[in-house]
Amino acid sequence: MLPTAGLRIDQAPPLHLPFRFFGTAPLFAMLTGGVLLLKGQELLLTPLQPITVATLHLTLLGWLFMVICGAMIQMIPVLAGIPVPWPSLVPWVHGLLTAGVGLFFLGLTPDPPLPWALHLASLSLAMAVGGFLVPIAVALVKAPARHPTVNGMRLAMLAMTGTLLLGLFFLAEHADRFVALDRRILVGIHLLWGLVGTMGVLILGVSFQVLPMFYMTPAFPDGSARRILSGLALTLVLVPVALLGAGVDHPWLPWAAALPGSAALILYAVATRRMLRQKKRQRVDATLTLWLFGFACAAVALLLLALWPVTGDERLRFLVGILYVFGWVVPVITGMLHKIVPFLVWFHRFSTLAGLVEIPMMDDLSPVRAVRLQVWLIVGSVGAMILAILTGWDPLLRLAGLGLIGIGAISLYALWFALRIKPPEVEKMPDFASFFKDFVPPSAPGSPP
Repeated sequence: MLPTAGLRIDQAPPLHLPFRFFGTAPLFAMLTGGVLLLKGQELLLTPLQPITVATLHLTLLGWLFMVICGAMIQMIPVLAGIPVPWPSLVPWVHGLLTAGVGLFFLGLTPDPPLPWALHLASLSLAMAVGGFLVPIAVALVKAPARHPTVNGMRLAMLAMTGTLLLGLFFLAEHADRFVALDRRILVGIHLLWGLVGTMGVLILGVSFQVLPMFYMTPAFPDGSARRILSGLALTLVLVPVALLGAGVDHPWLPWAAALPGSAALILYAVATRRMLRQKKRQRVDATLTLWLFGFACAAVALLLLALWPVTGDERLRFLVGILYVFGWVVPVITGMLHKIVPFLVWFHRFSTLAGLVEIPMMDDLSPVRAVRLQVWLIVGSVGAMILAILTGWDPLLRLAGLGLIGIGAISLYALWFALRIKPPEVEKMPDFASFFKDFVPPSAPGSPP
């Protein structure tokens, strides 16, 4: 039995709204793998070359943000207790986001880039993310719930807004070259707000609720959750201020500004380890393995990032990016989906039939063997990328590309596996009044028969 106390399951949106995002995201995972397979070593020349930036955004926007959109549309009504307004916008958001990511990749990969494609990408992505952010923001502002997960969502949405504005500026500037500027500081802020502020805060915030719910751990301490979010919020504000104000003259200042966030992550690691050691289910399933692998990669990424001011080795930038994006965000979001999708299908299709007919359990809606294979593909792909950076051996990146194609294919298969089981037919019970259709009331005393 899932611990769903405090959740507003009755507020969940129709199944087709989040699942359109969940079904599209694996296609972009496979497309990313195809680029690695075909381009290989070209992606490692420099982190900010167009093909590398375009491929990274296939993963971040097309794969991971696509999942985040579907998950937020589903989780906010359940966790915050208020439906997301204007659900009719969701198909438009999905279509514009899909088109925007495709145009982004199409416009940025040729040499020279295609300005018309970048302009269309800017328009599509602005409308998609804006159409997503506005209803989400309205729901989060009006939400009666004050759970740390909801506060984490609020912080992530603020960071997402800043990420979007900077991203649109970069696209416009790249298309028209209207400003001669040193983009490194703004790119750093863009990465901070996108990777840490949006995806990082959202993953940590959701885990406050998801870990106890799906892995039968004790509740995440509210006090620790508030301190973690406060530390991350401070870093998201202080680091940009330090970069813009004194990043060149005092390069140590941005690293000092990151200390609150670093302390927050250490606190999160300690609290999470304590929770997992006390979980009621001692069995470690494949999805929990993905979470543990992801957090191990995140820890290594942070350690390598701390070495950057000391060594300045260009390979560290690639290693940190791969460990953070493919080693942490991808496994954690993938593991989360393998729990969320069966739960949603079971709730929408079978929960009302409990006790009336035989229905599947949640575990019956997940392909266990395929998920285990996906764990090995994720670990192997990350390992191949790391070795490719350290050795410069091109075939390893192509091997990682094959792994990403397999990861996306298994995600699609898992979605089909959950949706393929239809709810059983339930014999319609006769109306209660029909039992009395031939009933003749007795005659009153003294009346003729």
